[in-house]
Amino acid sequence: MQLQGISINMDYKLNFLLLLMLPFTNMFFTEGPYDRMNDQKEKLYKAYFADQFKKYNLTPSMTGSGSNGKQFKLLNIGFNTKKSLNIDEARRLLLLSVKDLLDRIDRDDYIHPFLIEVPFPAKRLDYEINVVGINGMVEFPNGPTKDNKISYVQLMNGIIYYMVFTTLEAETIILHKETYEEALDIIAKENQHHENK
Repeated sequence: MQLQGISINMDYKLNFLLLLMLPFTNMFFTEGPYDRMNDQKEKLYKAYFADQFKKYNLTPSMTGSGSNGKQFKLLNIGFNTKKSLNIDEARRLLLLSVKDLLDRIDRDDYIHPFLIEVPFPAKRLDYEINVVGINGMVEFPNGPTKDNKISYVQLMNGIIYYMVFTTLEAETIILHKETYEEALDIIAKENQHHENK
């Protein structure tokens, strides 16, 4: 009987000791700078994705980032669209969507300390839009088409690539490539042309 009382008494002391230590556990399990950095990125992405779905019916397919542990050097974002796109349509959609992202980043003071550069430039984005069928799978036009339909468009290192898959093995042909700045110039000229009509 006495041994059982000691056991109960020890359990009581152990529980009491753990209860006393509870306020100090936050010292060991606090959120670090990397966690705050990723939390802020995820908040930004969540709002941005909702906006892109509402505006352009784009659904997110990929996210990621590259960092030095303290700041983001690269943001990775991918979307799917069920809308068939040619090079001109893809250029316009990509530029509008990227502008929305860069504007959102510029307005978000909370993410600025976690960025290697402010304003965050397009050259630090790895961004793509995949054209998918109604089944959600990437479209395979099996090579270039007369109307320049693409399988996906990608902005990487400041260059925009317009690509088409050639086979089910996912081999690609680059139909066209241009710098981000060249694409902006093309759209600016198109807009000016339409305004002058």
